[in-house]
Amino acid sequence: MSFLANFLAACSSLQKSAKDKTLDEEFASEIQLNAFEFRNYRTTLDPPQQQVLERIVNQWCAMLVKGKTMTVEGLPDKVFLDKDMLTLEYQNEFYPLRSISRLELVKDVDEMMAGSSAPYGLDVTFEGSMGDISLKFNFEQERHRLHFALMIRILRTRDPMLDPSSNVAVITEEVDEEDHQTFGRIVNAQHYNVDNYISIVFSVSDLKLFDKVQSTSRHSYLEFFVRYPRQDRFLYAKSPTTHIPQSVLQTEDAALRRKKERKDENEEEEEKKKEEMKRQVLGDEIPIAAMRFELKNVKLKIPKVPHQIFGRLMAKDDYFPTAIGTFDFQVTRAHLQNRMTDESERKKGNKNEKDLPATLRRPFYSSWKATQPDGKEDHVKLGTLTLRLMGYVTETTHTSIAKGATSGSQEGSKGSKERSGSKGSKGSSGKKGSKEGTREQGSDDDSEPSSSEASGSSKSSGSG
Repeated sequence: MSFLANFLAACSSLQKSAKDKTLDEEFASEIQLNAFEFRNYRTTLDPPQQQVLERIVNQWCAMLVKGKTMTVEGLPDKVFLDKDMLTLEYQNEFYPLRSISRLELVKDVDEMMAGSSAPYGLDVTFEGSMGDISLKFNFEQERHRLHFALMIRILRTRDPMLDPSSNVAVITEEVDEEDHQTFGRIVNAQHYNVDNYISIVFSVSDLKLFDKVQSTSRHSYLEFFVRYPRQDRFLYAKSPTTHIPQSVLQTEDAALRRKKERKDENEEEEEKKKEEMKRQVLGDEIPIAAMRFELKNVKLKIPKVPHQIFGRLMAKDDYFPTAIGTFDFQVTRAHLQNRMTDESERKKGNKNEKDLPATLRRPFYSSWKATQPDGKEDHVKLGTLTLRLMGYVTETTHTSIAKGATSGSQEGSKGSKERSGSKGSKGSSGKKGSKEGTREQGSDDDSEPSSSEASGSSKSSGSG
């Protein structure tokens, strides 16, 4: 930025070259010397730099004299330059370049991380008899902003009515991007260290079932994965065992089959009519049972937003657990609260924040495929999972934003080593894993309740 200030300062004093003047030049007004004759003026710059400036000024003047659409005060509008190239025109208002007193180059980091089309800003302050007037121009590229600032800075010095003692203050917003953290940067960045992940807290209300489920066991539990199939702390949560209601279990024993075979066609037709009438009155999603799980104030951490959380309902078996159904939900920027310790950043809040905690109702699909009415085989919607969700953003312990494949791979390998070490330290038995999970939660000094378990723990308990 110091180079930019020196570069602009070199353009502040222009002198007429010592070349022989033509007759037209001698009788021409200073105002009528247009920018295309800029080569007749010399600055303290070297000849190659002089040629670059000539090209920049000529290109911008050619566009502005005809009228160029620019982003001014956040809205696209046409900006003109008069034929003498000494006055800007915007919305039928005239701004003499000689009255420019301040140029401030700013960069909106939050807008840039959010994918804004014009994150580079230039605040131009004009002195007036009624007070200072400021116009903010936004540019898609930093190079365009610099070229525009150079152009108006150079054209200003050509005005014969300019006070030689006046000068333009050029201010650049020098932000140390490594240390300065904003809500937008943290939310939109990809984090690699789990300690710097974004925290979310959720509670499961219930699972309403609309259809019978296929299961070899009545003992079931819920699982949540931040990154399937990893079961690390804060990346995995598991509920205590909950019994599946007997009324929703789909059993097909021999006695039932014989009973179905003895039914005559009239009874089957009556049952179909009753089911059709029930659907017309209550709709397709008629809850036949509800399952409640002891999952309250569960804390997980996600690497970025938006992020998809994957979950499933598992049935315990003598040998291997089997999946009954699956579900997922997405954590977005709207689910996050700004809890940064920096007061100025915290006051900015989250523009997209919803009423938190937000209630989500997600479809619960079967793990098996069945024939649909249209003849296709697909997963069946068995029910709806209701949960409440919120998240919060705090300052990270160190910058963990991806700055290239090299840094990402280094941090990723470091995280894998830490994870492998933590897995090695844990016992293989469920009892030992449960005790360690309890100790880890007790030592967590976060203000939010946490209850995410490591692999092998039998339940997820949180302190509210």
